[in-house]
Amino acid sequence: MSSPQNNSSWISWFLGIKGNEYLCRMPIDFIQETFKMGLEYFTETLQVILNPGYGMIHARYIMSERGVDNMRQKYERRDFEVCPKLSCRQKALPVGPSDVCGKSKVKIFCPRCKDFYEPRSDTQLDGAMFGTSFSHNFLAQWQNLRPQPPLDVPRLANANTGSNDVTSTTESRNIITIGNAQEQ
Repeated sequence: MSSPQNNSSWISWFLGIKGNEYLCRMPIDFIQETFKMGLEYFTETLQVILNPGYGMIHARYIMSERGVDNMRQKYERRDFEVCPKLSCRQKALPVGPSDVCGKSKVKIFCPRCKDFYEPRSDTQLDGAMFGTSFSHNFLAQWQNLRPQPPLDVPRLANANTGSNDVTSTTESRNIITIGNAQEQ
């Protein structure tokens, strides 16, 4: 018969594999509840379902109240990398481009830029382990963690030529362009 301590060490080993750092530690009772079974064959079952099985349970777990809170802690520690844009560097979230197992690898999502990026880590995790809706669910539940939108940097443009050359000697007024709005 397996003991929770053996199961805990197995999960620690699995989460410690390089590339699995995005995964959240799930309580054994949540995994057991998923399968509605006792501890008698628990370790053997976990070993059979190792990668895709743990991942699909993980996708379900991170949508639960406990799971979202665990992922919040990882987010606040920057376990999921940061946006690769030097002008942003916002904490990122893992996301799956598909909910179908085996279809795509995990990506990172920058909630400020609203863009998806390839992770810099060597992770080969299936994107379905996080699913397409995790990042949206996370930000809906933790609204205080939503980043401010990026600021557009004002550019000077010559009103007559549309040139960005601020050394122009024309007597026209310069217009400050911020995003798509113009201020005169």
